[in-house]
Amino acid sequence: MEKKDVLEIAEGLRMIEKGVEKIQAVMRAKKIKSIQDIAAELIPFFQADDDQLTESVIQHLGNSREA
Repeated sequence: MEKKDVLEIAEGLRMIEKGVEKIQAVMRAKKIKSIQDIAAELIPFFQADDDQLTESVIQHLGNSREA
C-alpha cells in the first residue's frame, strides 16, 4: 500500500466519522434510541414519495462521491 492509498483511506474514515456525528445529532435532537427506530420512520417516508425522493437521494450520494 502506498502513502496515497493510506491518505485516501484516512479521508474515507473521516467522512464516515462526520456522517456518524450527523446521524447521532439528529437522533439526540429527535430522541431516537435505535437504528431500528430510524428505519421505521424512513421506510414509510421513502415509500410515500418513492420515485422523487429516491432519485433525490441517489443524486445526493452521487454528488457526495464526486466531491
